[in-house]
Amino acid sequence: MSGASRSEYTAVHKENRRSRRRRRLHVIAYAVLIITNIASALAHYRRQGDSHTHCVRPQLISSPGIEAVQYEKRRLWRDIDGPNPYTGAPRPEFDEAWRKIIEPMTLKVSKDELDTFSEGDSTVKFKDGSGYLAEMTVYHELHCVKRIRHFLYKEHYLPNMTQADIDRENQHMDHCLEYFREAALCRGDVTMSTFFWKEGIPASRVYSDHECVNWNTLDTWARGRMVDMSDLSKFE
Repeated sequence: MSGASRSEYTAVHKENRRSRRRRRLHVIAYAVLIITNIASALAHYRRQGDSHTHCVRPQLISSPGIEAVQYEKRRLWRDIDGPNPYTGAPRPEFDEAWRKIIEPMTLKVSKDELDTFSEGDSTVKFKDGSGYLAEMTVYHELHCVKRIRHFLYKEHYLPNMTQADIDRENQHMDHCLEYFREAALCRGDVTMSTFFWKEGIPASRVYSDHECVNWNTLDTWARGRMVDMSDLSKFE
C-alpha cells in the first residue's frame, strides 16, 4: 500500500471510529433519557399513591348499589330561608317532595346479590322467584328525617294522638336520632368549616364543600329496582 493510500485508509478508519463513538453516545443518551422519564413517572405515581393512601375507600361491605356510586365535590348550604321544598311548614309542595325522595325505599335484589351482604339473614321473597326485598340505608335515613319533620308538626300530620301514640312516636324519634348519631360517627366527615364574628361570638359558617355521592346517579339506579309496597300479595 502506498503512503497516500495508507494515509487515506487511516483517515477513513478514524472517521469510522468517531462515527461509531457518536452512535454509541447517542444510544446511551437516549437510554438515559428513557430511564429518566420512566423513573420520573414512577416517582410521580408513587407520590400520587402516597397522597391518597389514607383516603382511599377500602370497600369493606358489599352492596349492589356500589356500581352506581360516583363521587363529586358539592357545596352544602343548609339553607332554610330560600325556596326549599324540603323545609318549612306543611304544604302540598313539601309533602310531594318528601313523598318522591323516599319512593325507592324498598328495592328488589337477586339471589346472588343478596348472598353478598345478607350474611345468611332471611328476607322477604317474591313469589315469582324474581328476587328478594331489600332496603338501601340512605332511604331509611331520609325516611327518618321525614318522620321527624312530621313530628315537629304533629298537630297537622298526627292529630288526635293518644298517649300510647305519643309514646310510640317518641320511641321512633329516639330511634331516628340514634340512627343519625351512628351514621355521623360512621362517615366521620372530615370537611372543615371556617368561623366569622356574629354579634361578638365566633360562629361557624353553615356552608362548605363536601365529597358527596352523585345523588342523581344513585337515585336513578335505585328507581330502576324500587318495589311498589301497596300489594303485599306478591311476596311469600
